[in-house]
Amino acid sequence: MQRSVDEPIQKSLVSSVKNACANADLLIFSDFNYGCLHQNVVDQLVEIATKNKMRIVADSQSSSQIGDISRFKNADLITPTEREARLALRNTEDGLVVIAQSVCLSAEAKSVTLKLGEQGVLLHGRWGKDWETDQIPALNSAPHDVAGAGDCLLVATSMAMTVGANMWESGLLGSLAAAIQVGRVGNTPITQNELLHELAE
Repeated sequence: MQRSVDEPIQKSLVSSVKNACANADLLIFSDFNYGCLHQNVVDQLVEIATKNKMRIVADSQSSSQIGDISRFKNADLITPTEREARLALRNTEDGLVVIAQSVCLSAEAKSVTLKLGEQGVLLHGRWGKDWETDQIPALNSAPHDVAGAGDCLLVATSMAMTVGANMWESGLLGSLAAAIQVGRVGNTPITQNELLHELAE
């Protein structure tokens, strides 16, 4: 079990992010579950971002460590894999739409992009009283290297959403970014020109 970073480091982290929030529109949590993001830190950062009217997006990976996406409350978007969502819910039986809605409710999130690997992504969110769902297939049918694909999807989707794209538009841009990333070997940042080229295809 990983222990959390010491309290002075937690305070320093919160202070640094608080200062940065004055000139930011988006806060992304990308938690690898090695002890950096103590629950107290998460709660304080969410409160700071909310006060600054920032968008909040969270991703909590369960690869070498076991994460829990539902601990990032009140996010505009969460982006777990199907496995991560099922782990958080302790649910291995229900279908994808039920899992997506349940993890949204558990995390008190506005929407979820559920990553399905070679099946693409499931988009699920609540607008007013209605839940809406759609699926975008994987946009690269011959991946070379999946390293960094989730991060590209996370960042591109989040940035698009922050500047006003709807669930489908931001999900498509995120999926395109992931498709570019898996089409080459190595975790190399994608460029604006690469994304524009894919959009023009």
